[in-house]
Amino acid sequence: MQRRWIGRTANQEDVTSLARECQLHPLVARVLVARGIRTPGAVQTLLHAGRSTLYNPALLHDAPKAAQRIRRAIDNQETILIYGDYDVDGTCATAILVRALRTRGANPLWRVPDRFAEGYGLHPHVIHEAAEQGVTLIVTVDTGITATEAAQAARQHGIDLIITDHHHIPSAVPTAFAVVHPDYPRSLYPCKDLCGAGVAFKLAELVLGRFPEELLPYVALATVADQVPLTGENRILVREGLHEINRTPDVGIAALADVAGAKHIRASDIAFQLGPRMNSVGRLDHARHVVDLLLTDDPVTAARLALVCQAHNRFRQTLQERIYQEAFAQIEAHPSWQEHATLVVSGTNWHEGVIGIVAGKLAERFYKPTLCISEENGKGSGRTVPGLDLYRVLSEVEAQESVFARFGGHAAAAGFTLRDPTPVDALRERFAQTVADTWPDDVPKEPYTDVDAPLPIENINLTLAQEIERLEPFGQGNPSPLFFIKEAQIAMSSLVGKNDKHLRLRLRAPSLKRGAGATVIGFGFGNDADALAEGSVRHLLVHVERNVFGNQVSLQLRLSDWR
Repeated sequence: MQRRWIGRTANQEDVTSLARECQLHPLVARVLVARGIRTPGAVQTLLHAGRSTLYNPALLHDAPKAAQRIRRAIDNQETILIYGDYDVDGTCATAILVRALRTRGANPLWRVPDRFAEGYGLHPHVIHEAAEQGVTLIVTVDTGITATEAAQAARQHGIDLIITDHHHIPSAVPTAFAVVHPDYPRSLYPCKDLCGAGVAFKLAELVLGRFPEELLPYVALATVADQVPLTGENRILVREGLHEINRTPDVGIAALADVAGAKHIRASDIAFQLGPRMNSVGRLDHARHVVDLLLTDDPVTAARLALVCQAHNRFRQTLQERIYQEAFAQIEAHPSWQEHATLVVSGTNWHEGVIGIVAGKLAERFYKPTLCISEENGKGSGRTVPGLDLYRVLSEVEAQESVFARFGGHAAAAGFTLRDPTPVDALRERFAQTVADTWPDDVPKEPYTDVDAPLPIENINLTLAQEIERLEPFGQGNPSPLFFIKEAQIAMSSLVGKNDKHLRLRLRAPSLKRGAGATVIGFGFGNDADALAEGSVRHLLVHVERNVFGNQVSLQLRLSDWR
């Protein structure tokens, strides 16, 4: 589905003033003004805010109480269990608290659930098994906010339960010793968008009584991979974490970067290289291997575990492509589905660890909230479009007609298990009607792309790319600037990469000397070679980047879309 291009607006006087006062490239100043950053103070905060501007962790609800209880448990040599989740956020959060407690002299037990045997969350059987091991304190990370039954079991066994989480808070919060959550009702904590590892990091800071810079790399990994907004405090944590990764990398992260072929790690490397490799293990096997990778200090062990991540990621890609093609064939075979505001697809032999990625790709392609279901066990995963809260929609579906044995998640993504028996067709109708009835007025109903600024080809140079890099890290809430090139003249076009999957273009700039222009790389645009042939004139959307290969640094435009 073709996406509408929407240009961001910017007052030219504000742009000129900001460029002059902050000594910014005019195009960078325009990007900032268009995104609402209009004053030198706001620019200073964006570009230079550091550790000193991070918020006091004691402002987090129950965090001082939780830290005091953990320190008491360490002093009394109690048996402590850290319980996490199987995604990047959960495994990084687990590693953060385990490493923090080891620094304090403790040797905590740790555990992440088996996605297939146990599923998401803290379950009563975990409490029973912990009691048998003599555990007196359990600390959850990136999970637990819905674990009412497990909290009750903990009280029955005399175990203190500390919940640290960032997911949607239900109407009935589990009764626990402490609940540490950035968005807890009436909480004073300014940053509501911390990921689970971010919350764990803040708690670790209180437990240790100092700023634990050695734990920053795990926060950076989790914050980017969990796709929370890279604004405010999250932006600082990621920037500082990337600095630590590239300065003195943890042996596990270094081994993972090595198998991924990533050199100088940026947020995009986490999003597209490291994160998927870590997530693939929990999707297909047991995420304890990832925690082992993050906790080991042995390079040989790290190298072996990194190869485990690499192998699982390759298999994940194969499964994902098969399920996506089968789901796409279903949609094409049922044209009436596309008349709905939503999509619901299901199939046999659809691996439950992969269907969430497929749902995300379908949601992006068709611009519809999408549910993808494995028919063998009724487990499903959903993704949505920007601005439409999927968790609230599924809550409304459940309130109207009880269809889920369990579900959870947040605004952008959710997982569920269908109540048996629940016909998929019935869910399809209810989901579509609920989304249609609750679609927010301010959320476009057609796919769109925000474009930051027009880009005259004669203004493209390496200096601009370097200035744009100052706005990093890029990700959710702070996307890489996207520029519009009007009537680009394509002087050269060639297919590149394995199976001619990618496209390289050379643009001609009539106002510059003969042969001058810009190189464009179109990853995944190989099928558009005829439309973007030599001699054609096209409107382009591009990102302006530095391409670093060995000791060579060159300017590169990365193609995003064309007309």
